[in-house]
Amino acid sequence: MGETGKFSPICWNSKKIRRVVRSTLAGETLAMTDGIDSAMFISTLYLELTGSDSRYTKLPLVCVTDCKSLYEAVKSTKLVSEKRLRIEVSGIRELIESNQVKEFIWSESKNRLADCLTKRGASPLVLWK
Repeated sequence: MGETGKFSPICWNSKKIRRVVRSTLAGETLAMTDGIDSAMFISTLYLELTGSDSRYTKLPLVCVTDCKSLYEAVKSTKLVSEKRLRIEVSGIRELIESNQVKEFIWSESKNRLADCLTKRGASPLVLWK
């Protein structure tokens, strides 16, 4: 985000997830790990392009999810029921513990900008502002 408060997405995609999942939590978790991969790649690329030493300089990576169950799974020590999903969740936890992900935040529904683009009846006022 610039000093004027304007911003532009660097990376965006809309696609099917890479495997069939049994739950919304699994789908959200896979999407988050894909997003983290993209963000880490863009961060490394940016540091290389600007001549920064990526061993010492890191761009803060902040992950925001609208899935409360994903947020709770990552923040708690309780295991999720799906065994394959445990690997993905523990991978996110490791990235947080190793400080590769600076913050992991849950977004309340009142703060979700894109809801009006995907949900019938959601107000576009937040996006407009």
